[in-house]
Amino acid sequence: MKIVFTGVGKEDVDYYANHLKGNQLVFYDRHLDLINLNEVEDADILCVFVFDKLNRDRLEAFKRLRLIVTRSVGYDHIDINYCKSKGIKVAHMPAYSPRSVAEHAIAMMFALIRRLKKVEKRIRNMDFSQDNELEAQTFADLTVGVIGTGKIGSWTAKILHFLGSRVLAYDVVENIELKALGVNYTDLEKLLKESDIISLHVPYTPQTHHMINAERIKLMKEGAILINTSRGKVVDTDALYEALMQGKLGGAGLDVFEDEELLILKSYERGLSSDKNLKIIKLSTLDNVIITPHIAYYTKEAVNNIRKCTVECIEMFLKQGSLGRFEVV
Repeated sequence: MKIVFTGVGKEDVDYYANHLKGNQLVFYDRHLDLINLNEVEDADILCVFVFDKLNRDRLEAFKRLRLIVTRSVGYDHIDINYCKSKGIKVAHMPAYSPRSVAEHAIAMMFALIRRLKKVEKRIRNMDFSQDNELEAQTFADLTVGVIGTGKIGSWTAKILHFLGSRVLAYDVVENIELKALGVNYTDLEKLLKESDIISLHVPYTPQTHHMINAERIKLMKEGAILINTSRGKVVDTDALYEALMQGKLGGAGLDVFEDEELLILKSYERGLSSDKNLKIIKLSTLDNVIITPHIAYYTKEAVNNIRKCTVECIEMFLKQGSLGRFEVV
């Protein structure tokens, strides 16, 4: 069985090589954009990451493909309908470390409400003064809205509750455990209007595309902070840019953003660019905006779980032809 891995480091290579012996393993530290598909068109199993865009045109190059494993929770980078039509199974990692992403979202909130970026900038300029520009708030004085209360959103809501915040939540399915803690489920409009901080934890689907747009930003409080650790396309970059530049929003923490792969993979070196990227770069210079390169998940716990789950998933498929909890429905 030929198994092709893309976007893997040396540590990953050693782990997969040791645990998947007996198969023909091919490893690339590059993503598919930089790989000649003729080299991998005979793969039986393809193991990828979120930056590997598997649209119909690219998938048609594979002649023997039986399984795609993405080492991520999200799978919106894969043409699921095409895979179904060709009998190609698709697997993802359902929950390798929800707490890691939740903690990253909370860390961004801390940094923004404590104005740490502005403080650090002042210190670098030998300015140790104190004034009301540095006045912060405590979580106990804040209402935080959590949109999406799956595994990651639930962890985020729990941490906020224990920090003393009033927590509002919005989801089509309400979490009984969160309600017992005192988290208040409400409609999206009320959450947007009443929250000082809004944290996004929804998957990317046609229904959540630009869920946060100009119209919904208008509903938010003046000076509200937006946190996005879900998927970039959940937020309309153009609307967010205008809201931040005009002072409607008080800040933003973005671990994901539209067209992020062009910056993360340095695709601009190959002449690829995006107007949205230029706006993200501009926003990154602001004291009230924190941008990280899709690393909310990136902890030792998460990396180890991804490796273990990837091997478990592939072995299950090879032995039983099934995927269990890893299968994309």
